[in-house]
Amino acid sequence: MSQISRDDVAHLARLARLALTDDELDGFSGQLGAILDHVSQIQAVDCTGVEATDNPLKDVNVTRPDAVAPSLTQEQALAAAPRAADGRFEVPQILGESQ
Repeated sequence: MSQISRDDVAHLARLARLALTDDELDGFSGQLGAILDHVSQIQAVDCTGVEATDNPLKDVNVTRPDAVAPSLTQEQALAAAPRAADGRFEVPQILGESQ
């Protein structure tokens, strides 16, 4: 089993500016060790002769080209809005954010 020390986890936490408790440091060192074990198992797989691929699907960007088409004016779009202000849709404030 790959081991990552508690000190290594504490160092990573400091770099990430995370405040971790002693219990969290102990828990994360075990979890990260398990992740490193899985990575080492994957790295040990012999993939000689296997062609590398980044995407098995060959379709690329199946979209239509942009085309200019008639659309509503700003006034027409806002005409049916429940509330509008300064040429924009006005919506209720959420999550206590200040404007």
